[in-house]
Amino acid sequence: MRSSTHSRRSERKALGLVLALALGTPFPGVAADATVSASETQAREKFSEGNLAYDLGEFDRALKAFSEAYRLKPLPAFLFNIAQCHRQLNNPSRAAFFYRRYLALSEGEPANADTVRELTAEMDTKARVQEEQRRERERFTRDRELQKAREQAALAEARANEARLAATPAAPAPEKNGASDALAMQVPDASVKAEASASKPWTRRWYVWAGAGAVAVLAGGAVWLATAPNPRGTTLGTVGR
Repeated sequence: MRSSTHSRRSERKALGLVLALALGTPFPGVAADATVSASETQAREKFSEGNLAYDLGEFDRALKAFSEAYRLKPLPAFLFNIAQCHRQLNNPSRAAFFYRRYLALSEGEPANADTVRELTAEMDTKARVQEEQRRERERFTRDRELQKAREQAALAEARANEARLAATPAAPAPEKNGASDALAMQVPDASVKAEASASKPWTRRWYVWAGAGAVAVLAGGAVWLATAPNPRGTTLGTVGR
């Protein structure tokens, strides 16, 4: 509250200094001259325009008018008015700059010097806060863009995988007679078996050895029957009467 009150008072004091130019009263340190130059006349007009715009809250227009007035007549009081416009426009770094220029270029120490220093410190603090907020917004934007890029890369990779799968040829379907053909390849034909059997030597044919074994068994049985003792009867006979 105290800073705001001082600010309004300093505004009135500074504008009062510049108003002296419009009324034809010389500023401190400026010699009186009966002949008013064209640049001073234009400076008065720009000052009046800036004052009117400032009172109406049109701070962009007031800033432009005070800046043009300073170019026409570079008086430090215009710098204070420019600083005030930047403060109202929420440009704290620019406001602090022009407050400092006002103090640096004023002859001696102006009456509102203490208030201007307070305003300068206030604008510096506000400028730092704005800078931190700006960096935070940049970090947020950068992180969001990075996340978006990752999502797009993942989507592109998924689409590429789908395209590769679609381009891969499918395995040919087996024909209907494929199983029987395979079975036919595994089971030899009867003629093939016969040819294979015929091509074997007689000593490796199974039926030759089977026949020989049967003959040997029969011969052995005949010999045993011829040489065996008389066998006993197979019944008990009859009991005497």
